[in-house]
Amino acid sequence: MRSYGWSDTGCVRPTNEDRILVDDGLGLYIVADGMGGHTHGEIAAQLAIETIQAYIQSSRNLQEITWPFGYDFKRSPNENRLSTAIRLASRRVFDRAAQVPELDGMGTTVAAVLLDSNIATIASVGDSRVYLYSGGRLEALTRDDTWVGAMVRQGTLRESDVPKHPMRNVLTQAAGVRQTIEVQILERRLSAGDEILLTSDGLHGVVGDDFLRSVLHDRPDPEAAVKRLVEHARDEGGPDNVSCILIRSGA
Repeated sequence: MRSYGWSDTGCVRPTNEDRILVDDGLGLYIVADGMGGHTHGEIAAQLAIETIQAYIQSSRNLQEITWPFGYDFKRSPNENRLSTAIRLASRRVFDRAAQVPELDGMGTTVAAVLLDSNIATIASVGDSRVYLYSGGRLEALTRDDTWVGAMVRQGTLRESDVPKHPMRNVLTQAAGVRQTIEVQILERRLSAGDEILLTSDGLHGVVGDDFLRSVLHDRPDPEAAVKRLVEHARDEGGPDNVSCILIRSGA
């Protein structure tokens, strides 16, 4: 298993409110795209990453785990761990914003992957994404928690209309903006050579699927692929912070 991650300010924003985590020891990878203006977004993203990492670290011994939101017996232990970690992160961000008036309204997206042998547990809140590249096919494993995403799924908006829609960046949920959130969670078994890509919308909102697919096909080294993707997002104007992590399975 090889991995590489990079977060770039882009060409327009004065600061980077994205945060990433690449923790090969835990098998934990996170992209968090903070929001809230000024430095508030980066505070939310950093709080979320720290909380998720701490819970995944402390819950490695299944006999000593506490489940503050209960346990879903329809889900695997790792699905429960990652979902709980993100919900804890959301609560921490929400509580911090409630305690500090100038942080009111801050929040963050979360796209996270927890690897255990050849099983990937994938979770998300917001519009940061997780993709699987396998056998030449690129598949989005998460759905965007956005207004336009909901309209497309309901059949009231065409996918082709999304890039130019005035509400394309309106989130329907994000970590920390309300007391409860619904975490998307799933598991996939990986084969040798499969690649998992985590991105903020500063990348996937600018770089099309065809280009993503071609870079993943042509560059098997995660570092080379990530650098090319970020470079291309900047070449396209880099209107937002750009973050991505690529993991190549050796399963």
